[in-house]
Amino acid sequence: MHSRRPETLKIDISKSRGVEKDSLLRWFVELDDAIRARRIDDGEMQVAFAQSNLAGRAKTWALGLKLHDPYVFESLKVFKSRLRKTFEPPGAEFRAPTELLKLK
Repeated sequence: MHSRRPETLKIDISKSRGVEKDSLLRWFVELDDAIRARRIDDGEMQVAFAQSNLAGRAKTWALGLKLHDPYVFESLKVFKSRLRKTFEPPGAEFRAPTELLKLK
């Protein structure tokens, strides 16, 4: 008897470019949904998947950090935190509830 592999769902997400008009909060929601749907449980793979969905300034930033330290993003939590500190505009935490309401 063969055990069935859990089915995965390939969800595409938008690219985060590191520009102010991009909403990191929305991108994090998309990212988390896609990681769950694809059943990516390994931390390194989660970070690799997240990085594969960067573009422009954000991708250049991440690759630059990895050139100096291949293990700079030790977890998805660290990756998100560093991305937020680098690209989230000041006061974004006050806009977050409004952005979440737009998702509904």
